[in-house]
Amino acid sequence: MTSQDAQNHAARACAGVVLYRPDRALLARQAEGLRDRTLFAFCNGPVAADVLAALAPVDLRLISSAGNVGLGRGLNVVMEAAAAEGFGHVMLLDQDSEPRRGLLDALTTRCLALEGQGETIAVLAPRLVPPHEGFYKPIRYEWRGQPRLDRLAAVDFAPTSGSLVGVSAFAAIGPFRDDFFIAGIDVEWGFRAWDRGCGSYLATDLTMPHRWGEAVSEAELGKPQILRHAPIRNYYYARNVIATARLAHVPLRWRIKSCAGLAAQIGLLALRGTRGSLKPVRAGLADGFQGRLGPAPTSLA
Repeated sequence: MTSQDAQNHAARACAGVVLYRPDRALLARQAEGLRDRTLFAFCNGPVAADVLAALAPVDLRLISSAGNVGLGRGLNVVMEAAAAEGFGHVMLLDQDSEPRRGLLDALTTRCLALEGQGETIAVLAPRLVPPHEGFYKPIRYEWRGQPRLDRLAAVDFAPTSGSLVGVSAFAAIGPFRDDFFIAGIDVEWGFRAWDRGCGSYLATDLTMPHRWGEAVSEAELGKPQILRHAPIRNYYYARNVIATARLAHVPLRWRIKSCAGLAAQIGLLALRGTRGSLKPVRAGLADGFQGRLGPAPTSLA
């Protein structure tokens, strides 16, 4: 592939995001980082017109849903829409992601070079770092072997934010689990990708600010997330850990690690949580073991 061919292919990369009650200021920063590039935005329920106006710098493809159908379904719609328009790669973003100018091209050029060398890439992602404000925690990656000499490191899975996904790889691996609704979608898809011969890699020399979990005050630093999450998030967390652990393509080491972590989190919630905080977790465990997925029961909303 010539350099001109690579540039032409890179131009056929786009970005995608699922919006659910987004912050206008953060959305504006995202749009500035993607100025003049195509962005597929799936509105997971109503989004105010003045908020969507923050996306003016991008070539916007807006897709709307009357209600919240979950993150997984939104990501699938974005990927399918991009494929239908002939895009070869999609950089998936959280609604608070702040990609710098040029990140999409840098990831795409790197991914095209790897694919040209015969590598099968499911995801190529930047290294996510906490923003300067808000006391966010750093991402803990699940490394897979030793770092390579080309500044790439294999990971079990890459967080959705900033992940460049090849349309052909997406077709081979299959859609994101929309029945997971929100939690653990990237984890399950990453393990499924490896099981089907497609790798997930981190470009260690490329970074992007990422807000993992909720911001905390300096006084709350170190407070476990399960004590800060809304009850409905704890339901999805517990349910989808169990649902993922039941899948044959998920390695035994991850099943043990994730279930042990869940048990520890439940113990913390039992000791330090508020009255009734275990109820959604118990419901999540029951639904996970019985394979009842999709949106959370309305009684927990």
